[in-house]
Amino acid sequence: MSSEIFYDKAFIRVDDRYIPVVNHGSSNCFDFDSRGREIPEKHWSVLNYTRRDSQIFTAEEMQHIAEVYEAASMSNRGGTRKSRNRSFEEGEFGRWILAGMKSAHTVEGYKEYGNTVVVIDYSDSYWQKHSVYTTDELMEKLKELEGRSISVSFWDDRHVTHPPMRSKGQPTDFSLLPEFYVLSAVQGYFVKRSSRHIWFARNQKPTNPGVRKFKTEKAAQKYLDDNQAFFSKYAFQIECVQNGGVPA
Repeated sequence: MSSEIFYDKAFIRVDDRYIPVVNHGSSNCFDFDSRGREIPEKHWSVLNYTRRDSQIFTAEEMQHIAEVYEAASMSNRGGTRKSRNRSFEEGEFGRWILAGMKSAHTVEGYKEYGNTVVVIDYSDSYWQKHSVYTTDELMEKLKELEGRSISVSFWDDRHVTHPPMRSKGQPTDFSLLPEFYVLSAVQGYFVKRSSRHIWFARNQKPTNPGVRKFKTEKAAQKYLDDNQAFFSKYAFQIECVQNGGVPA
């Protein structure tokens, strides 16, 4: 039996409205990576199967969308999953959708962390990806393609580097430090890790906002030591970046 697996969400904020973009794929469909290995299908699209003519929704409309998807999930138990081995429990899928509004970012916010938002036009046999880099460009492209079969997505079908959530504490502004430290490998600069994957910034400078930075060499080494088992397949080096800032 085929199931739809929802791997991630990356909602886009447009003023006080939201584009509910999610990463998902069929449990029975696979792609091939650069080495020819089978990997699970993943792609980004908007949660709008009851509103195909719309991409952007108010908070109230998002509540309705969450209810519709939650009801569909419960009527097809096992058909909607949060991983290959786990289904959404009752009420969980709806809450997962609504939580996307709290972690939503603007087009500019996603771009700052190395992502590219695209509007995909499915109307013709040859699908067209239109990259947008600002909220204004996104709105202009949606207006231009109004009435066509479209969806908002990301250039990378498999993952997004999420901008950090707003926190009460004051985050470190590494641009003000005279130097900082990053982890480098042949795959690129270390960005983040999950329980199964590691992401790298390829062909990027270490000052790129998505690259994980450390105030001290000791902090970088501690992070490597704490993740030694997970990082065993990668030859990381601690690299000092002379930043030109001033001492804190």
